[in-house]
Amino acid sequence: MQNIEIKKGICRICGCTMNNPCYNPKAGFCWWMYENETLCSHCDGKLKNDKSTVHRVNDIPDWKPDGE
Repeated sequence: MQNIEIKKGICRICGCTMNNPCYNPKAGFCWWMYENETLCSHCDGKLKNDKSTVHRVNDIPDWKPDGE
């Protein structure tokens, strides 16, 4: 098992940040769930495995919301 350093401002599940957020067409972009900013809203519940959720949108070339 690899040790992962948990840092404020980086989701400990998907690695998203405020500049590289997750997106879901129904919920919009993710937000921080707690003050320590280590878990995003899209990894804290049903959106994590939702097929329409895109984690770290800036990692995906030519990504556009809702297929624009």
